[in-house]
Amino acid sequence: MICYCCHEALAVQLDIVNLFSKQVPLCEKCRREISVWRPGRRCASCHRRMSDEEVECLDCLFLLERYQPPGKTTCLLDYHEMNKMLFHRYKFMGDCALAEIIAMFLPGHYGEYDVITPIPISTQRMTERGYNQTAMVLDAKGIQYEELLGTSRVKRQSELGKNDRSRQENPFFISRPAGIEGRRILVVDDIYTTGITVHQAMEKLHAFRPAAIDVLTFSKA
Repeated sequence: MICYCCHEALAVQLDIVNLFSKQVPLCEKCRREISVWRPGRRCASCHRRMSDEEVECLDCLFLLERYQPPGKTTCLLDYHEMNKMLFHRYKFMGDCALAEIIAMFLPGHYGEYDVITPIPISTQRMTERGYNQTAMVLDAKGIQYEELLGTSRVKRQSELGKNDRSRQENPFFISRPAGIEGRRILVVDDIYTTGITVHQAMEKLHAFRPAAIDVLTFSKA
């Protein structure tokens, strides 16, 4: 068996305890490196690394002028060079086996929420890629979710700057309105860059009066 991340052989000692259990496809070296957070002062809300000159997070101030904020935002991994390559392989090179690696860093239970919903991808993107990169990680962890949102967005957000993203018409729509009112919702996305994607999704959800909305992202760019 090899590590899905570095492709080095895994030294697995089989015994009566692990003989019939599923082996973890990640070596200890890669696990440690993936888990590392770069040093520096971070925003308590979005976890962005802040410059010494910033008194408040400029990204969050930008969003607060335009959107209702989430109750809280949780980011599982930093977006350092190793994780950039990990997500690039997973998202753009079709290495969907890496969903299992990312899922290893997800807690298994989210009992404080009534519904978990992933950020959707467009029909065109699904045809090109073959999978929703956020939903596939939830599937790998065995986390149940509901697809409350749909999207018409085609252009990759990585190709747009913050101002360009904010000027775009909100590309999301509600596909299951009956599942929103009065419910505690966790919105899940793969990478939190400017935060505009999840805030646009929340904007649509808030119109149907949920009890609360929090955000979970796999990594913070």
